[in-house]
Parts: sequence; C-alpha cells; structure tokens
Amino acid sequence: MITPRQNDILNLIVELFTQTHEPVGSKTLQETISSSSATIRNDMARLEQLGLLEKAHTSSGRMPSKSGFQYFVEHSLRIDSLDEKDVYQVVKAFDFEAFKLEDILEKASQILADLTGYTGIVLDVVPTRQHLTSFDIVQLSSHDALAILTLDDSKPVTVQFAIPKNFLARDLETVKMLVETRLVSKTVLDIHYNLRTEIPQVIQKYFTTTDNVLDLFDYIFEQLFKELIFISGKVASLSYADLTTYQYLDNPQLVSLEIRNSMQEEEMSSIRVADSSEKALANVSIISQKFLIPYRGFATMSLIGPIDMDYKKMLSIITIVTKVLAVKLGDYYRYLNSNHYEVN
Repeated sequence: MITPRQNDILNLIVELFTQTHEPVGSKTLQETISSSSATIRNDMARLEQLGLLEKAHTSSGRMPSKSGFQYFVEHSLRIDSLDEKDVYQVVKAFDFEAFKLEDILEKASQILADLTGYTGIVLDVVPTRQHLTSFDIVQLSSHDALAILTLDDSKPVTVQFAIPKNFLARDLETVKMLVETRLVSKTVLDIHYNLRTEIPQVIQKYFTTTDNVLDLFDYIFEQLFKELIFISGKVASLSYADLTTYQYLDNPQLVSLEIRNSMQEEEMSSIRVADSSEKALANVSIISQKFLIPYRGFATMSLIGPIDMDYKKMLSIITIVTKVLAVKLGDYYRYLNSNHYEVN
C-alpha cells in the first residue's frame, strides 16, 4: 500500500506526535529520513491522500489520522525494550501483603491507571467456565454458619449465612450432602442451571418447607455468578473522551462484555484503535492482554485511552504490569497452599 520510506515517515510522525502532540514538518523528519525535503513532502502528501495523515489547520506540518494510527498499530508496533524505571515502579507498587485475590486484581488495575494516566481494567477468569471442586459448611453458632466453596481447586470463597429458624441440626448436613452430590465438579454455568431446574425438585424430598432452603442455596451461590471486574481511572476518561464514555464505564458488565467480544478465543493480546461498535468506545483505543491466574485460567487486563496515545509506551507498561502481576499471583497461591481462606 505504501513504500518502505513512506512507512518510515508515518512511523516517525506517529512517534513524534504521540510525544509532543504537535504537527510534524518535513524539516523535522529530515534529521532522521535520509531524503530531500521535497521528497519527504511528496511522501507526506501521498500519505495524506491515502488518509493516513492529516494536515493541521495552523501549521504546514502533518499529524496521524485515525486510519494512520490503525495502520501503525497493525503493521509497525513492536516493543523494543521495557523501561527499567517503569519496571521498578510496578515492582514497588506490588510490594504489599495480599490476603484476597480481589485485592491483587484491583491493585493491578489501579497501577495500570496510575502509570498511564488512562483507564485500567482487569477482568477475572470467565466465571461460567470455572468448576466447583469442593464444598463445606462450618457452623459458627446456633444462629449462623460459614459455607466454604472452592473453584478450580484454587479459589476459595467463603459465605457467612444465617441458619434458617426452622432448621434442625441435621439439615445443614443435608444441604452439604446435596451440594456435594449434585453440584460439586460442575461448572458455574451448570450450577446456575441446576439451581433453577434440578435442585428445587430434589429439595422437596428432604425438606417439608422449601422456600427458605431455596433462598439459602441462592444466597450461598450468588457470588459465583458475578464476574469480578475492576475499573480504575474512570475520571481520566473525561480527559481523552466525553461524558458518554465516562457513563459507560459505570456499567462494568457492559465493559467486560465489550472487551471479551473484542478478542478472539485464542488471542493473547489485541490493540483496537477506534473500531468498537459501541458508540461510547468508538473514538478510543483499547489495549488488552491476557494473563494466567495459576490453576484457574486466563484473565484479561485492558487499557482504555485516546487514539493518539503513545502505543509503544502504553504497550510496554501493560506488559510490565502483567508480568509482575504473574509473579505476585504465584506468591499469593503459595500462600493459599497453607490452607488460608478468603473471607468475605
């Protein structure tokens, strides 16, 4: 589509513009591009004809268009090196004691937002694919008890609940037995389905009054159906987008759906430059990278920012954060192996 020299010119204009946000002229490019000023101007004019550059109204210089940024990301974007200063900042920011997975993921989104000045998002592993691998109930008193659920042999979730007033001592054991025989080893998606179909029929065989038992099942399991989503730097969206984007970020479930739909199943990373069908995200860029949560699967970290962001810098930062996060998660799961529980 374009010549190698034109590609070099476009890359250099993108690099200079994202650093200064000032139009770039042919004389500036002459310091790097070994061609005459006239040749460079002709190439810039050609790139403008192709819609990859735009002419600034107040200057003879050019700046990348939306299509220019898209072309750069698709054909030229590479990480040459990781900034040691950014690595140090991320490692320092992760130097805290964590007792819950949620604390680590939320901190990661905040670190990403702080380092970039944009909006950082972390999505946990898709909840419907997780398996319930163990279940237990610990009675705390005559009035309340603790349900201990483990997902994928690695993510413990505890739910404290009030024991129904009409429950006998053996009824908690019955609830535990029903979960172990009917729900353990199933995916969260299957559990959701079974709670609406099979479980109500089975409960009738063991309990005379079933409404409060069904409510108890719903209460214990409702947390499994909620996707963990952490969004930091929402206010920053007002500096690179408009109120529509800010308001959209108030609905984490919609944000999650859009990010997941923007990546193919096998994709580990993606950069989308103003190509979302969602109006609120139509004029922003989204960088996403998947990262492994030990024993459980891949989660996703995303950065939402302006079209004219410094892509090399932002891609480097999100790469550093996901790498350091992986180390932090490894430490966390070694801690969990000592049989500690997350308490909600």
